[in-house]
Amino acid sequence: MSDVDILGIDLGTTKSVIAIWDPQTEEPRIIPNPEGDHITPSIVTFSGETDRAIVGKAAMARMLGYPEEVIYSVKRFIGRTPDDEWVRYDREHVAYNIEEDAEHHVMIEAGGRKFTPQQISAEVLRRLKNNAEVALDERQVTQAVISVPAYFNEPQRHATQQAGELAGLFVPRIIPEPTAAALAFGLGETVETVAIYDLGGGTFDISVLRIKDGLFKVKALGGHTHLGGDDFDQAIVAWMKERFEEEHQELTLPVETDNSLHTRLREAAQRAKVMLTDVAEYHISLPELLIVDGKPRGLETILTRATFEALIQAFIDESLQLMDETLEKAGVRPADISQILMVGGQTRTLAIRDAIRERYGRPINTTIKPEEAVARGAAILGARLCGYLEERVALWEVIPLSLGVELADGSMAVIIPANEPIPTERRREGSQAFTTHRDRQESIKFNVYQGERPIAADNTFIGEVILPLATPRRAGEHRINCSFRVDANGILAVRAKSADSEEEIKAEFKRGLPTVAEVQAKLQEAEANRIEDELTSRLFSLRKEVSELQASARGQQADDLFIEGLAAIEAAMDERDANRAAQLLTNLRNRSG
Repeated sequence: MSDVDILGIDLGTTKSVIAIWDPQTEEPRIIPNPEGDHITPSIVTFSGETDRAIVGKAAMARMLGYPEEVIYSVKRFIGRTPDDEWVRYDREHVAYNIEEDAEHHVMIEAGGRKFTPQQISAEVLRRLKNNAEVALDERQVTQAVISVPAYFNEPQRHATQQAGELAGLFVPRIIPEPTAAALAFGLGETVETVAIYDLGGGTFDISVLRIKDGLFKVKALGGHTHLGGDDFDQAIVAWMKERFEEEHQELTLPVETDNSLHTRLREAAQRAKVMLTDVAEYHISLPELLIVDGKPRGLETILTRATFEALIQAFIDESLQLMDETLEKAGVRPADISQILMVGGQTRTLAIRDAIRERYGRPINTTIKPEEAVARGAAILGARLCGYLEERVALWEVIPLSLGVELADGSMAVIIPANEPIPTERRREGSQAFTTHRDRQESIKFNVYQGERPIAADNTFIGEVILPLATPRRAGEHRINCSFRVDANGILAVRAKSADSEEEIKAEFKRGLPTVAEVQAKLQEAEANRIEDELTSRLFSLRKEVSELQASARGQQADDLFIEGLAAIEAAMDERDANRAAQLLTNLRNRSG
């Protein structure tokens, strides 16, 4: 293979896949992880002893014992701000803590440490990169095409690119997942219009593509960045909770507050969801969910496929409504669609396939494993960027949501409309040029947003553009022309020139997300404080062990020595003497045992 091989990575909400183009077979091939699996869970935790990131199945195995220390579904937070409605929703449905730092960025707290979503995604990417290097005979891998949901906005795409950089990968292209899937299915030989229905663990995309002479033109994009298999799991968890409380009417199952309990139910829900693809009913057995008066209370129940389909019907209906809207945006009727490609693990659900057939009356294509299609397509684009397939692959992407600037009255003036082919560049000049409103103004500032709402603040904040003015003038005398360019990855850049002199003005674009340099500075700060942080993590674990010991002793008569022992441990921890606290805890356990 060439030394400039570029990986194709499907960085999923729940699972991730890597592939690479094989010039000998002229096909993309999936690269398995060391366990031999094609799929790696997008789950991260950290070793308390070495501070080393643990990714994949090994991290998943710790979820039952240490749910607050295991980070999953981080893709739902990447590129979002703390006041985003979905961040507020999701923080109530994950076991780890979601916080906000001083710069108004989302921070993930787990095991006494804090991370940006980009850092956690970078750990997943770094593990995938290492897996690929092992599989490719230790050859260094430095580049990757990474997929994103088609409906990801500019901050989410930019943050994904940052995650790649933090993982040591140059990311020459970000590719929308449905476009990658179309490449994987080998389309391009005939003229046709296709729809790609892509339902993964956390996101849903629908795309309409026109394919002619090897050119893939995206006619319209739609979807939802918060609709997927996670929602199916939550629906089953809610159903199990209801069944338990029906059987044990005097009890309430605290899944909202007990993270270990919620993890057990969620894992059972995931198993049931997978099994109901092949069987008509699934036996759920969850003994000892609660211990009441020394007696275990559990759940033994049957979830039928019919009940499961009823639980998720609202999600299916929402996806079909989004598909209808996207077909309308593309200006095509169902009869114009030659086939519908089924992508994403959730499309194995029989009710989804049946609903699509019934509603649109078009053939569905399931010839490629739905979990692997996106990674395969990303690898094909990687091959194209390496010089292979130049005659076979050409892409014409579009921007999923409008980009615009906030005006003085709070409204949004659209600069680049939704579904505009990218790369593209639009200018705001002439009568629309930016100007000053006060005498002796030193700079012009304006905010950039992305979305379809008429009021700017109702859309997604991209960042603030600052145009410095070298010479003070009266209000209205400065006029600045600005160009807004969106590259093939959907990333925005802003340039400015004086309308009078054509002199270039260095526009400062302050994004709403931390830069890679800022994230790396945080990593350096963490390294400088590593010893102190390790002590903090150890004390955190000790406090948890003390709480577990107290819980196990609850309901028993505590003697004075036990109470004094707990007080001594607390005093040692307050003094940050972890060794002494650990020894006292061991002594107290031995005495109590």
